[in-house]
Amino acid sequence: MLPGEQGLPEEIFSYHSNIVNRVVQFAGKEADAYLANRVRRLIRTLQLRWYRRSRKQIFCPACGVNEHTRKGWRPRVLRSSRGRLVFLVLQAKCKCCGRAFRPFTTALGLPFSRRCTDELLEKAVSLGVQMPFQRSSDILKKLTAGSLSAEGIRQKIAAKAKVLVLREEVSGKTVLTDSTKVKAGAKERGASVQMAITAEPGPMVAGRPTIRKELVHLHVGDVEPLRDHLSAIRPQRIVHDGDTDFSDCADSVQRCRWHLVHQLKHYLWQDEIPHEDRGIYQRRLKDILFGKWSTAPRMLGAFIKDLEVAGCTTSAEHLRNARSETFTYRADRNFAYATTTPIEREMRELNRRADVGVRWSERGVENVLKVLFHSRMNDSQAQSQKEYG
Repeated sequence: MLPGEQGLPEEIFSYHSNIVNRVVQFAGKEADAYLANRVRRLIRTLQLRWYRRSRKQIFCPACGVNEHTRKGWRPRVLRSSRGRLVFLVLQAKCKCCGRAFRPFTTALGLPFSRRCTDELLEKAVSLGVQMPFQRSSDILKKLTAGSLSAEGIRQKIAAKAKVLVLREEVSGKTVLTDSTKVKAGAKERGASVQMAITAEPGPMVAGRPTIRKELVHLHVGDVEPLRDHLSAIRPQRIVHDGDTDFSDCADSVQRCRWHLVHQLKHYLWQDEIPHEDRGIYQRRLKDILFGKWSTAPRMLGAFIKDLEVAGCTTSAEHLRNARSETFTYRADRNFAYATTTPIEREMRELNRRADVGVRWSERGVENVLKVLFHSRMNDSQAQSQKEYG
C-alpha cells in the first residue's frame, strides 16, 4: 500500500446491518401477505352481498334468462409489483342453458384478458420504450416482485400506441417538423421517421429556461401522411429544415436559419469551393441571418449575387429557393422559434432508442417511438393502462 492510501474495510456491510435488512424484508413480505389476505376476504364478502341483493338483475350472457344458482368460486391471479394476488370470483350457473358465468368480473375490473395490474403495466411499458424488451423484462423482475415477458412488454406497447390520441389543437402555436432514418423495414438504408411537435417557452426552473413540447404527429414512412395531417389541422406557423415543401400546410412557413447555414457547406462542395474557403461564406450567411440588421433581406440578396459572381450557382440557387421563407419570423412576431433546435433534441433521443443494432419492423419501431415521445411530451393526456388490456 502506498503512503497516504487507506484500505477498504473487510466487510462493507456489517453483520448487524445484515440483520436489519433481513428483518425489514421479512416485515415487508408479512405485511403484504396480511393485506392481500384481508383484501381477498373483503372482495369475497362483497360479491356474496351483491349476489343476494341484485340476484334478479343478473341475466345469463348466453340466453338472457335470470334463472340461475351459485356455482362456487373461480380463482383469478393478478400480477403486481408486490407479487401475485389471488382473488376468488363468484360463479353462477344458468338453470336454462347450463352456462357457467361470472357476473361481477366487470364491476371488479377483472375481465378474462386481464392478468396484470395497471401500475405493473405502466412500469413495464416505461422500461420497454427506453431499452430493449428483454432487458426491460429482466430489470422489471429484478426490481419488483412482478414479472412480464419481453413479448408481453412488446404487445402492451403496441396496444397502447394503438389508442394514443395526439395533439390536434395547435391554434396559435409554432409547429416544428423533422425526419430521420432508422434501421427498419426491407430497404437497406432503413425507413424515415416523420415527426412534428409544438414548442413554446416554458417557465424558469432552477434559474434556467424550459420549453413546453407536445407531440403532434409521428409515423414511419414517406412524408405525405405528415403533410396531409398538417393540412387537416392547419397550424398557423411551421418551421422546417427545407427537405419538404410545407407552403400549403400553414399560414406562415419559416425555414430553419441554422440549417440554411449548415446546408450551404454541402452546396459549396458541389460548386467545388475549397474546404478552407467554405467557412468564409458560411460565417457571412450566419451574420446575415442571425444578426439584428434591419436590411438583412437586402443583404441576403447581395450575398446571393456574390455567390453567382464567384461561380457558386448551386449555392446561389439553394438560397434563392429558400429566400421567401427565410425572414418570415420577422413579419410574424408570434413565431416561438425560428430554428428547429427544440425538435433536434427529440431526434437525438429517437436515434438513441431506435439504434439498437437490429432491424425493426416499421410498425414495431413506430409503436415504441410513439409511446416514448407521448410519455415525454404529452404525459398529462396519456390513456389509462386498463383501456388497452
